[in-house]
Amino acid sequence: MFTWGYKHFRGDARRYARGDCFLASGIFLLSLPAIAKPPGDGKLVVEQESVSAEIEGLDSFQAEQERLKRLLADKPKAYQDKFMDTNQAPAIDFIREENPEPEPEGLRTFSLESRVDVADSTATNTEGSKVSTGGIRTEYRLETANHGEIIFQLDARGRNTTDTPGSFTVLETEGKQKNAKATVRNLGLPVTTEIQADTSAGVINSEITNSLGRSYRLALGTSPVQGVGTRVYSKGFDLRAGYGQLGELRGSPYPGFEATGGKLSWLGYSHKIGDNMQAGIQLNQAQDVPVLNLDDDAFSGETENITSLAASLGYGQEQLDHDGLKVRATAIGSKVSGKSAEHGQNANGVFLEAGFRKGRYRNELGTYAAEPGLHFGDGLLLANNRGAYWRIDREGSRFNAGGGVDIEQTNPSESSGEIASKRIGMNANALYQFNADRQLGGNIHVSHTGTSTNPASDEKTSKSRSTTASLNYQTRFSNMGHSRFNAILRRNESLVSNGVTATGDEIQWEQEWVTGKYETMRPELTTTLGVAHDRSAGNTQTYPTAAINALYWLDADWNISGNLRYTSRDGNLSTSQGLAGTVATEYKLGKEWQLGASASVNEAQVNYQGSSLMEPELFRTQDKHMYAYLRWQKTSGKPYSVLGNKTPGVAGSGDISGVVFFDENRDGVQQASEAGAPSVEVLLDGHYQMATGAKGEFRFAQVATGSHQLGLNLDSIPLPWGVSDTAGQEVNVPLRGQARSNIPLIKIN
Repeated sequence: MFTWGYKHFRGDARRYARGDCFLASGIFLLSLPAIAKPPGDGKLVVEQESVSAEIEGLDSFQAEQERLKRLLADKPKAYQDKFMDTNQAPAIDFIREENPEPEPEGLRTFSLESRVDVADSTATNTEGSKVSTGGIRTEYRLETANHGEIIFQLDARGRNTTDTPGSFTVLETEGKQKNAKATVRNLGLPVTTEIQADTSAGVINSEITNSLGRSYRLALGTSPVQGVGTRVYSKGFDLRAGYGQLGELRGSPYPGFEATGGKLSWLGYSHKIGDNMQAGIQLNQAQDVPVLNLDDDAFSGETENITSLAASLGYGQEQLDHDGLKVRATAIGSKVSGKSAEHGQNANGVFLEAGFRKGRYRNELGTYAAEPGLHFGDGLLLANNRGAYWRIDREGSRFNAGGGVDIEQTNPSESSGEIASKRIGMNANALYQFNADRQLGGNIHVSHTGTSTNPASDEKTSKSRSTTASLNYQTRFSNMGHSRFNAILRRNESLVSNGVTATGDEIQWEQEWVTGKYETMRPELTTTLGVAHDRSAGNTQTYPTAAINALYWLDADWNISGNLRYTSRDGNLSTSQGLAGTVATEYKLGKEWQLGASASVNEAQVNYQGSSLMEPELFRTQDKHMYAYLRWQKTSGKPYSVLGNKTPGVAGSGDISGVVFFDENRDGVQQASEAGAPSVEVLLDGHYQMATGAKGEFRFAQVATGSHQLGLNLDSIPLPWGVSDTAGQEVNVPLRGQARSNIPLIKIN
């Protein structure tokens, strides 16, 4: 430290010495006038041989004046305008960056989609038909600061067909040549800081208050109406009311509303009592409803009025996420009056349901009894029966299993002229997860039914038994994708409504070929090879089966997908025959436009009119169907217009698409032979809703980036189907990407 200090001091001393020398020289020069003694005139003359200079001395005042002059001379010149008149200046073009006008408050989204379908359809036991349809779908959405969200939807369609009246085709059932559907909704209108209201006008569905909503076995059903409905709700209550003209949604590509006659009004209220109890009541009034003759499935020309009342009292939470108990008792009564009802027809029903969870085990059980002719709204419930059911499920990180039994008796009083039956159904499923790649699972469903067409006589009762079982094993070899091996057994199973019951066995090998992690643009390639031993209707045959499911992205804006399968043209172990499937493509034309097309052949079709009380019918067809669509979407306003709950700190949006399908083997994966479920309402974050298309497809556009919850409106699911988990599915939406989520429906007897 001392050495460094000395050197530092020595260096500074040298610099200070050099500075003192320059200072001394300056002082000497300035002092020359005082030191030299000039002559009398005050001038100092310095003479050399070659140079002569005369130096004039200055006093202190003159020296100061000279210094100021030099400062002024060195100062930069001030700016001077060189134009006498601004009009004399030549025109000059300036390139300036204009500040864009700020976008107005309020999120606005407008979408427009047009679609054209062409089909050549031939269903078994019906005449062929050729149909071409076209339609347009528009939606405008505006989010406001204090008045909730306003949504306007309009669908219009028309057709050109050569089919015979009443025939079922891939695109149409019998209906009008043209129809439309318009709806205006106001969602989330703040009534107070804790109460909100949803109001809809136009073509809507009748509603059921929360306490009477779909449970494990009870469904009161909803109906399409053209009218107005409202819902006022908070954490403690739920009030729903509405009125409209009854009708059906028919046609393709975008079903329109067609009035069937009659009017429906509803008023329901649910109230939460404390933390665990809830009570509800709902009154429905249907007037001038056409009477359907069940013998020939035609209207008789008569009308009837139906008054129905339902009340419930429940305890516990609907979703048992931990140990607990839930119980719900529901009573339903209806009165039918009109020319078709002699002296009026009253009917009552009682449904008692319970569920409890202890550790890993969850139980659902119940009993019910309903008199013949029990209605709710304009719909006839699955009545004139009594029965009981019980199901237990075990949930674990590795091992999951479940089983249940269902007993039902139809026409228990054995009234003359009505079919009486007794049915017992049993089902079980299990899945063991060895690790992330290996699992073993299976399920079995057995049903035994005894039927008597005339219970009052000694006529012999006919008996039938059906069995469906499957066993599957999943593993992974080396760096390949998952490999699944399936064995399927069918005994007297009714797969389609227009074919013989299926009896036989099938073995399949399903292989995934794509591995790796993809945030977006994930390709898919899955192949299936199998062999079937078919013994349906006494005819024995053995034939190969194959299927391929693929999705490929040519670039970020263009993808091609396909789902094709092959089975025997005379086989009965699948919902289709011969080559069947769909190939589709979608291409983004810039930021706001999308173009898509699809072609399918021999796809099984679901005949479902949208009533959750009517079991959907699956038809085996020989169809050729093509369609093309053009979609335009525009968003403006700030912040960016998105659907769904927003994740804090995450910007942007993407899309959610998927399929709701009938999961016959309860494995959670849509097989090539498992059809999509039409007209089921999909809920995004419990708020936004969309009905599935003819093949169970749905799509939510411009959804906020981040995590979201997908669920189903249970009242829109047709019996005997339901969901395994009422909590829904979690979906993570990537930025400017597309998240896909398929939702399975399971049969609950």
